[in-house]
Amino acid sequence: MCPCPFCSGVLLLLSPLLLFKGPREWLKRKIKKHHKHCDTCQHAEHERCQEEHIKCTCENCKHKNNEKGGKK
Repeated sequence: MCPCPFCSGVLLLLSPLLLFKGPREWLKRKIKKHHKHCDTCQHAEHERCQEEHIKCTCENCKHKNNEKGGKK
């Protein structure tokens, strides 16, 4: 789980709304938008990928890979 206070707070406060499709989709979009711009979320994602030895999907690593290999 993400250590970001925004993510954990939203999850705790809005968890009853996850039962309904409309609010669930809205919440997914909101969280994805937040994750791209939050340093805490990006750092946690980078650490998780390093621990699991998988290709990192954080925005910083994506940006570095696009600069090295060019856009594909």
